[in-house]
Amino acid sequence: MNSEEKFAPMSKKSQARKKVSKKKKRVKHTGRSEAAVTKMIKSLAMKTEMSEESLRQQYTSFMGICPDGSMSKRKFIELAEGGRRINEKKLMGEEAEFLADSLFRVFDDDKSGSMDFPEYIMALNATRINSPEDKLKWIFNVFDRDGGGTIDNDEISSMVTGLFAMSQIDISEEEIKDCCEDVMGSIDVDGDGEITRQEFIEHAMNSKFIYNMLCG
Repeated sequence: MNSEEKFAPMSKKSQARKKVSKKKKRVKHTGRSEAAVTKMIKSLAMKTEMSEESLRQQYTSFMGICPDGSMSKRKFIELAEGGRRINEKKLMGEEAEFLADSLFRVFDDDKSGSMDFPEYIMALNATRINSPEDKLKWIFNVFDRDGGGTIDNDEISSMVTGLFAMSQIDISEEEIKDCCEDVMGSIDVDGDGEITRQEFIEHAMNSKFIYNMLCG
């Protein structure tokens, strides 16, 4: 191959292949097949009581703003402070940065500085919380990570750690263990080692830890 052939402009077919390749890589990077997206949407619809159609619109808009599937805290704050939310008119205004810091302490487990779409929806759902029952539903739905309708010991540990993180309270491993035992002992009324959504809503305030977090 001579130098002219080596550095010749790409043909239209080659350019097309390159565009397709980029598109495939982008889809792969989001990590969600259509089946996975449908499952995610259905799970979020159950947790948030939003319609699947609305969630799909939100997802399309989210991916338009964050094509890699991750939203940075800076972007979250920009959208919030600007008084606009994906497909909605108002989010948090002046409280955006404070709430973003609190929410990212819960959702950004790996300290990557970003959250994915399900985490984004659950984070925004926090802005709608009014009654104590709404707060309990939100807490349960956030930490029922697999959407199975129950939370086990590992998810309770994540919940305890996350709620302390939101409150910016440093706590030892021993104290986390004590709080987990308090939550399980107070709420798991049938003693099966898991807490259902109904058990959590009905009995969570019997836990000294949860009562103090919400009312202290």
